[in-house]
Amino acid sequence: MNPTQTILFLSANPKDTSRLRLDQELRDIDEGLRRAQHRDQFRLEQRSAVRPRDIQRAMLDTQPHIVHFSGHGEGEAGLVFEDAAGKAKLVDGTALAALFALFADQLTCVVLNGCYSQVQAQAIAQHIPYVIGMNAAIGDRGAIAFSVGFYDALGAGRDVDFAHRLGCSAMQLEGAAGHLTPVLLKSERSPQPTQLDKMSINPAPSTEPIEVFISYSHGDEDLKDELYIHLAGLRREGKIQPWQDRQIEAGAEWDAEIKARLESAGIILLLITPRFINSDYCFDKEMQRAMERHEAGTARVIPIIMKPCDWQGSPFSKLQVLPKDAKPVTKWADQDEALLDAVKGIRRAVESLQAKK
Repeated sequence: MNPTQTILFLSANPKDTSRLRLDQELRDIDEGLRRAQHRDQFRLEQRSAVRPRDIQRAMLDTQPHIVHFSGHGEGEAGLVFEDAAGKAKLVDGTALAALFALFADQLTCVVLNGCYSQVQAQAIAQHIPYVIGMNAAIGDRGAIAFSVGFYDALGAGRDVDFAHRLGCSAMQLEGAAGHLTPVLLKSERSPQPTQLDKMSINPAPSTEPIEVFISYSHGDEDLKDELYIHLAGLRREGKIQPWQDRQIEAGAEWDAEIKARLESAGIILLLITPRFINSDYCFDKEMQRAMERHEAGTARVIPIIMKPCDWQGSPFSKLQVLPKDAKPVTKWADQDEALLDAVKGIRRAVESLQAKK
């Protein structure tokens, strides 16, 4: 008989942050585990309004096999916990990874159900076999749907890979945006046979889709939409996860969302038109930051000349542009042929980057 696996649910929603439906998430997870086929193999422990010191105490008290954090995330800055006054206190990935490394002999999986938590997940994955983080913002509905699907799968005796996929599928079924937001990371350390037997699969790293940021002027939305359609093949193959600002959810802080996506993207597409060059936001903010990341080697910038314009003196002019011969998309006799030529170039870049992983 398999030993009982303890799930530690940590949550924090400081009074100076926006309200989250954390109680509902916990309740729905608990209900799912109570009715699960293997319900006797799981024990759910929870700690709310968690302060940094509460994490280590909870780890010592509960000796969990799975740690689940639900709350806010601030990307590189860290996850949001509470201070003594109930206000937000950030804890970065380095600190969390150091703590979880001390419990690596028992801890098998960490789920960070907070916006932009992939940064912390990557640090923790150096020590823990399975870690799930979010590569973008995630709304309440999507976060809850993912959690319920994930733990329903574990409760049915399925492994973490399957549970991750079911959680993402649950988001789609719920109609929640961002079903590719939860990212599963795997370390090279295999879990011990006595730990969460159903998770004991080969933890070799998987090829995740490359995030593609589309930078464009809203005056060129029709061209952006046509390019997005032509990217469908790469998207359906799971090679890319394209993003553009029309995907920002209602109520989200659009500037922060754009900046975070710009930082996490592996490929940045610049849709070059007169309007793009005239836009202070596109040219001075998005393009300038994209070029900084390109020169630092942390992203690949691909300019696509969509309309005739004076771009040759721009910072990106030293890069290989698309489509062929830098002929603007709108000057081709067949616009679909021009966009196909651009997508072929993007595909080559995607395959080159994935071959280096």
